Amino acid sequence: MTRREWIALTAAAGLRAQSADDSVGAARDLVYQALELLSPHAAPAEITRALRFLRGALDQYPGFGDAHYYRSLCLQHLKQDPTLQKSDLEAAQRYQSEALRDKRDPFFLAVPKIDENLARVGQKWALVIGISRFQPEKGPEPLTFAANDAKALADLLRDPSAGRFPANQVFELINQAATTSAIKARLNTIATRAKPEDIVLVYVSTHGSSRADDIRQVSYLYTYDTDVTSRDQIFGTALAMVDLSGIISNRCLAQRTVVIFDTCHSGAGVAAQALTPVEIDRLREGAGRYILSSCEPNQRSYESAGHGFFTASLIDHLRARKGCVSVNDLFKQVRTDVIEKVRKLNKEQRPVIANSERAAEIVLGAAVGSPSGGCGTV
Repeated sequence: MTRREWIALTAAAGLRAQSADDSVGAARDLVYQALELLSPHAAPAEITRALRFLRGALDQYPGFGDAHYYRSLCLQHLKQDPTLQKSDLEAAQRYQSEALRDKRDPFFLAVPKIDENLARVGQKWALVIGISRFQPEKGPEPLTFAANDAKALADLLRDPSAGRFPANQVFELINQAATTSAIKARLNTIATRAKPEDIVLVYVSTHGSSRADDIRQVSYLYTYDTDVTSRDQIFGTALAMVDLSGIISNRCLAQRTVVIFDTCHSGAGVAAQALTPVEIDRLREGAGRYILSSCEPNQRSYESAGHGFFTASLIDHLRARKGCVSVNDLFKQVRTDVIEKVRKLNKEQRPVIANSERAAEIVLGAAVGSPSGGCGTV
């Protein structure tokens, strides 16, 4: 074989691999589109639409176990085609469906209502994600202070005079540690270990990306190993927002759960979007959830002196109050602070808060075993 023939053969193999990877990415995106239609309140027409997306995913990638699994759930929910239900479930097992393994069910709410008898705080769990550096060549442009913000928040949460989270229950994923699989694994760890009486905090600082320019919602979070060389590669390697919201809404039993997003950073080199009302509604579905976002849709999150204004203000006010402040009161202080600081730059940034219709006050600095609305030591 000549050198020219070898180069041509190698290039062809690379194109075939790229094509296969793109098919997997396209299939995953179709599954995520299906999941965006599914919820405990989904109408039959929405489930039927989701089935069309799942069929498209299997046309792209017949061995996609998750697509088989979710189709079996949809058919079961609609009480249709028991034979195909069984066949899809067997295929999900054969193709080692991650969703089947983790017992994900978009039709199930982990916390449909608050238990008024939860008088004291149980354990406390946190997942803190900050990504400033992404994989070389294939990854998105780096961010400036996302990793700094995450590290500083994790340190505060472990501080026994402020955050009061057990140090071994603050999971910190920074830069290269924050791969898609690692984030999902840690989320699942918390979802399976947290009890109804516990406090759960999830913090994410990275790029947020919309699926397409004409769909203005953040569908993906970029992780360390996200490949941005093509749209289908993004779909195959990034963390789908619907994956994150599904774990929070459908699997996490903690009735005191706070999810914080510091995304859409100023100077980001991608067409970033902040959380939209659609995504916030999905995250707060059920009871006991608070969602905080660093800015409104179509705004940017600004930064200075080594940190983003939003996260720096969260940390400063939590530390000043020694953690003894409710999420609502904390947010009011942070929002005022951020708006004033950014206005001096002749910019606009207005942080956003949302909560479940049934959500008790959460005091992040409450000690394990303390009264649910209290703080300090037991």
